[in-house]
Amino acid sequence: MSIEVFHKASLVHDDIEDDDDYRYGEPSLHKRYGIPIAINVGDYLVGMGYRLVSGCAAELGGETVADLLDCLADAHQRLSEGQGAELLWRESDDKRLTVDQALRVYSLKTSPAFEVAFYSGLRLAGPVGGEVEYVRRFSSCLGVAFQILNDLQDWCETSANKGTSGGDVLGGRPTLLWALALERANDEQRRQLLHCMAATTDATDASDAHLDQQRLEWVRRLYHELDVFRRAAAEVERLEREAEQLAEHLSPALHSLLSYLLASVLQRPSGLAEILVYPRGAA
Repeated sequence: MSIEVFHKASLVHDDIEDDDDYRYGEPSLHKRYGIPIAINVGDYLVGMGYRLVSGCAAELGGETVADLLDCLADAHQRLSEGQGAELLWRESDDKRLTVDQALRVYSLKTSPAFEVAFYSGLRLAGPVGGEVEYVRRFSSCLGVAFQILNDLQDWCETSANKGTSGGDVLGGRPTLLWALALERANDEQRRQLLHCMAATTDATDASDAHLDQQRLEWVRRLYHELDVFRRAAAEVERLEREAEQLAEHLSPALHSLLSYLLASVLQRPSGLAEILVYPRGAA
């Protein structure tokens, strides 16, 4: 329950920072009730998350609770570091981004949430031994792959994004797709990409929305031309294989559980097959 509460708190705050309109296909909390109330709800949930663990001291023992709280606090800080790195990039005029930089942000932003969940389960069963290092590396692979799939889903017209696509480009967010495009583009394509990111707007009127749509279509075509979508999907597959190999070092029970989680968490978004096919006449 604590982990889920922390997760929901991070989503409330993340939606505010990204000014996202929707979460789970519904209006985001700050869009429904305003930013002050949404911030307060997120803060309340953070406090609740720690209280849910600290309140179990009598049942679990002080040492176990201390270890769990330390792991939660460490994950909380790393998640904030990852989000902070993204926010700094978004505020910067320099929109260059390397693949390594994108993957580093993903590892900080997403992987700790998985790691703390797995560690907590292990620690509740008793003192944790050498398996924790394999779990940490497994969590890194899983978290990064999950985030890449989220990037790909942003270009799939599904109910999750209300039938729109390309929100990461319009929102000026750093993604692996953006980094791959910059890496593979020639000088002129790179110049146009950087100009496109600088020119995106919040679509405050119909003309802005029309221009944004034109930019998105150009970026989509270029992503196809540079094979960005398929390369990102291939990276997910590579990370999935690496995670499975790491799980093989653990006990049969843990291996079975982590394999099940891989299949569950890394489900491909609907519409992915369509964006992996290079459209006719998109040269």
